[in-house]
Amino acid sequence: MTLTKRVATLGPSTDSLPPDEFEKLLDLVDGVRINLAHATLDEVKTRINAVRTYERSRNRPLAVIVDLKGPGVRVGNTEPINIKEGDRVVFRLSPKSDGSYVPVVAKTFFQIVEPGDAILMLDGKLRLRVTEAGPDVVISVAESSGVVTSGKAVVVEGKDYDIPTPAEEDVEILKAISVVREEIDYVSASLVRSCGDVQRLKSLLRELGFDSYLVVKIETRGAVEKLGELTECSDYVVVARGDLGLHYGLDALPTIQRRVVHTSLRHGKPVAVATQLLDSVQYSPTPTRAEVNDVFTTASMGVDSLWLTNETASGRYPLAAASWLSKILSTVEYQITELAQPQDARDRFAKGLVELAEDLGANILVFSRSGTLAKRIAKFRPLGTVYVGTPNVRVARALSIIWALEPLHIPVESYEEGLERLISLRGSAPFVATYGIRGGTHMVKIRLP
Repeated sequence: MTLTKRVATLGPSTDSLPPDEFEKLLDLVDGVRINLAHATLDEVKTRINAVRTYERSRNRPLAVIVDLKGPGVRVGNTEPINIKEGDRVVFRLSPKSDGSYVPVVAKTFFQIVEPGDAILMLDGKLRLRVTEAGPDVVISVAESSGVVTSGKAVVVEGKDYDIPTPAEEDVEILKAISVVREEIDYVSASLVRSCGDVQRLKSLLRELGFDSYLVVKIETRGAVEKLGELTECSDYVVVARGDLGLHYGLDALPTIQRRVVHTSLRHGKPVAVATQLLDSVQYSPTPTRAEVNDVFTTASMGVDSLWLTNETASGRYPLAAASWLSKILSTVEYQITELAQPQDARDRFAKGLVELAEDLGANILVFSRSGTLAKRIAKFRPLGTVYVGTPNVRVARALSIIWALEPLHIPVESYEEGLERLISLRGSAPFVATYGIRGGTHMVKIRLP
């Protein structure tokens, strides 16, 4: 395992892998993501079932993350539109197109766009300058090239859409996938702008019977401006580099990424970075030197996980992408400059365990029913493996994408029995072992070489 956890997005490319290669892919990751913008209910069920079948065969918990579309503006149904620099490109208020124009369903787009605005698509690779704007037609000139297909996001540079969260489409999707809610560990929310949005989404999940954590994707100017607030009320934070690049421009992205990561670390919240980590591996089995350096540098800040997106979902070499991510992460030299400050005695206990283990050169072993102590330990960034035993398989799955934690499902009744079982499985000396804090006198076991 690696201290920084690995997440692969499942999609058509992973669906077509032979069973043995799919198992190899899952061997190389700690969690999987399913993008609900590009998956039917049957595909969601099939992919989750494949992951849980692997999990049972390997006795290795994996987190399942589902990613909501969010209340954004996207291209309607269309034939692929090949756009070249200098082309005149028309956007129309329409649910579909024959490929002669870009169909946009949302009226909000036409309400905010003005002549002179830049329209950004394809993670910023396609840029178009608006020359005319009306209530249902926008005319632009392409400043770069790309192929526009159905479902692609449409962003107006420097402007956010005023669309309620959660979007009606997301509500319907969550209702549909609630049949597999017990298998979903995290729900990832797009285009969240305030803690009010977060609370509405959490309330909706509870109403639908989900017991999932909520991931907040930082991907707009509004989200960055309220970063501290959103970090505080989220369960997990993701730097969504693709959409951030659309709103800020590529030159500002490194600064924004560092700001989000450091803010999350200071708040003690798990944080991930996603999008275009190894983008070239969609088409080549070997990443570029720049991509290797990017992954290395991003991980060295102390992020909990890195998420592969198109590299595994639709690229030609999903197994190579996962393999390269693992190779790079196994060599990272961590330079973590921001950490949470202990807020109470339980935090200080967790921090003390980390410091003791580092002084002894020891791993940490924790038996926990809820995973709370394990997450407290992780936020102080131990530089060795933290083995976490838990009787709750759902807790084990959720912990699998948090820094340094290696969860094991140990179905026992008592804390003492659970800790002894964990020691028997992972207790090679030296180690520091304990269990979840229950009040009163607490026990810590230390074994030296």
